[in-house]
Amino acid sequence: KGQRVLIPAVLTCGKCEFCLEGRENVCQNMLMPGNHIDGAFAQFIKVPEKDIILMPDEIPLEEGCIIADAISTPYHAVVNRAKVKLGERIIVFGCGGVGINVVQIAALQGAEVIACDIDNNKLEIALELGAKYAFNLEKNPVRDFLKQNGGLVDVAFEVIGKPETIEAAYKSLGLTGRLCIIGYTNQNIAINPAKIMFYEQEIIGSIGCRPLDYYEVLKLVKEGKIKLDKLIANKYELEDINKALDELRASKVLRNIILPNGKGQDTLY
Repeated sequence: KGQRVLIPAVLTCGKCEFCLEGRENVCQNMLMPGNHIDGAFAQFIKVPEKDIILMPDEIPLEEGCIIADAISTPYHAVVNRAKVKLGERIIVFGCGGVGINVVQIAALQGAEVIACDIDNNKLEIALELGAKYAFNLEKNPVRDFLKQNGGLVDVAFEVIGKPETIEAAYKSLGLTGRLCIIGYTNQNIAINPAKIMFYEQEIIGSIGCRPLDYYEVLKLVKEGKIKLDKLIANKYELEDINKALDELRASKVLRNIILPNGKGQDTLY
């Protein structure tokens, strides 16, 4: 029986300018399993030995598989990029598989978290994971909700990838506020730069995480400070992968996972 390991979402070269600066998440030669090379919807996957991370025995492999990206990406965004501090007010646009953990990790940092989405089930999970407020974007205008619940925010996270939600996230910022964009879109956005200048606001991009961040994330999961159990709706065997993906496409669940070798393969299952 082999060692229990976690495969990072991004495999880095370790040699380029950014890797040498400790910013491996923007490696100029990065490889993403499932994108540049074959992914993990298979019984076996081949990756460089240097990239794998030992999984603590206390963390089940099945739940632990979502740490690479679903937990690590929000951790980098909240802790390293937006640098959320104790007592700050933050708003999270989008409470899907990544955004829900922006909520969880920001709450862990001691922030007052406002979650917004169009799915009430996801908003309920956000409240369970530490959000103080949660509201439905289709039923409550953002500005009205903020006006009635403490005012503008210190940090806004956009985890959807739509121009209109990026713009709404920016408009939710107060003086010296920071907008952190995690969601991807290649469409243009309209933002008035005067406010950025006069209010000394910041717009920050965030992608993935650095390899060293995994060790802190694993520590937090091991200590029970980051919860995994509420994040997974269903576990499917490989032959049922299309059913699992269809549920995600239809927004029926927060996240499903695939068990390529069938259920019960992890001794902690």
